[in-house]
Amino acid sequence: MDVNDENIKLEKVIKSCKVAKVCSKVIFMIFMVATVLTLISGIVLIADRKDMDDKIKTGILNKTETCSFKKDFSIGGFKIGSIDDGDVELSDNLELESSVPSLQKFFDDNKDSYSLVIGIYLLGASLICLILTFAVWLISTVFDIILKEGNPFADNVPKRILTSMIILTVIIAMTSGIGFAVLLGITTWAVYTIMDYGKLLRIQSDETL
Repeated sequence: MDVNDENIKLEKVIKSCKVAKVCSKVIFMIFMVATVLTLISGIVLIADRKDMDDKIKTGILNKTETCSFKKDFSIGGFKIGSIDDGDVELSDNLELESSVPSLQKFFDDNKDSYSLVIGIYLLGASLICLILTFAVWLISTVFDIILKEGNPFADNVPKRILTSMIILTVIIAMTSGIGFAVLLGITTWAVYTIMDYGKLLRIQSDETL
């Protein structure tokens, strides 16, 4: 491959990275907004349980006049609780007990709270969104490095890609199961080895020049 062909291919890589950078920034903003909204919604529901419970119960009762209402709230394999025609059931994992009387009273008073179930679910969702936001930010920095260095095999690129894909693998394991996570984990390792090999070729090429 002559120098001209190499420059043409590099220009294509740079252009694609510019587009990918813009897309990653947009996705970053979407996840950031989702994180803030779910976090605030969860806090509001839990903090203002009594008023919110009355509103949610009214809505459920109006709905059940025409059809049954059943909703399970879970994040991946972790079940928060469920609502079945107005009956609230917390997951066994959230049936807490305490030797402190005031805390035990709080647990007992809120074990049938609609807002507590939905609020905890939203807080869990906000944590997932926050982790995804960080992963997308890491990916966007990869494109920043490539554009700054003018080379897709710059020093920090393989490590940042590896870190981003590890985070995504963990999220997939939590939400979609181990099978998909194992597949993504293998893909992550393959991508890393390819990028690491490309980095080695770049170093050898630079030394030759």
